[in-house]
Amino acid sequence: MKTLRVKELEVPVGAMPEVVDVLIDNDLDNSLTGTDEDHELIYLEVSYDKDDEDQKAAVHEIEDIIDDHADDDDDEENEKED
Repeated sequence: MKTLRVKELEVPVGAMPEVVDVLIDNDLDNSLTGTDEDHELIYLEVSYDKDDEDQKAAVHEIEDIIDDHADDDDDEENEKED
């Protein structure tokens, strides 16, 4: 029996192409639910089977992509301040 989980994510627009690749490669059900006011973030819901290790790994990969993109943005902001 599948036990579905839904993960809500805030994806920076610049990270979306990589996130879409992971979604497609792992056949994850997903839904775009909106954007932030400045259109810098896309709100995404991803459904996955909590007992499927491949799907869980794919969700973690998406989270890593988001984190990496956030780190890159922080680096760019620090360079502008210097």
